[in-house]
Amino acid sequence: MRRIVLTIVGTLLVAPGFAAETSRFDTLFGELLHEYWRPTVTINGIETTVFDYAAMQRDAGPLIDEISETLATIDPVNIEGDNAAKAFWVNVYNFAAIRMVINAYPVDSITSFRISLIKHPWSKKSINVGGQRYSLSGIEKDILLPRFNDPRIIFAVSCAAVSCPDRTAEPFDGAHLEAQLDELIRTYFRNPKKGLFLNRETNTLTLAWIIKKDSYLFQDGTAGVLAFVSPYLNEEQRGWLTSQKVTLEYFDHDWTLNDLAQANGR
Repeated sequence: MRRIVLTIVGTLLVAPGFAAETSRFDTLFGELLHEYWRPTVTINGIETTVFDYAAMQRDAGPLIDEISETLATIDPVNIEGDNAAKAFWVNVYNFAAIRMVINAYPVDSITSFRISLIKHPWSKKSINVGGQRYSLSGIEKDILLPRFNDPRIIFAVSCAAVSCPDRTAEPFDGAHLEAQLDELIRTYFRNPKKGLFLNRETNTLTLAWIIKKDSYLFQDGTAGVLAFVSPYLNEEQRGWLTSQKVTLEYFDHDWTLNDLAQANGR
């Protein structure tokens, strides 16, 4: 019954401009997220949302196979509208990352040698879309970033790690994509252990490592980074930053899997 309801809801929510063949992927991926997403826990002192990967591996094999088979039939050229296409490719990336983890589970990180012997899973052509195989890196660096020129993408594609932005139980969708991306980043910057920490005593702003990793997206050095970050801060923080000369630092990135089994006390 739950599967039927989700299918009906997913079909009703398909925004105009979505190619018809993507609606099934959206619905099925939404079901996977809803079923196995878990609220915030603490891992290595960092608060993060997680997935129950053990339960997913045990129970979700048929659903994961169905999603994979559906993607293999989709021609992304038929997706109309930039936001629809952007949401589609971000969801494909995030599903592919989850599937790589499940195929190798139990692992404690997406960088595990069980996923990639060189601990670089991003280069593996791991997902079939419309008969063509793609790697995570190919989706992000060859499709998403050059086509859409939107630095928010680096926050939306999940590295399945504790230090990444918190995931939600909803897939991205073109109709609500702008709000989804902004809320994802806003929430991330509220986390002082992995997103953003402002030390007024030392005039230091510590930011997520992923900003440093893709620093070329933020031109003009510190000024470019601050220009991107500022709209996601509260009024008091923005006022303080504009009146001070700050030094940028970056968090160490914790690659521990965003897994319920890794939660402290388990």
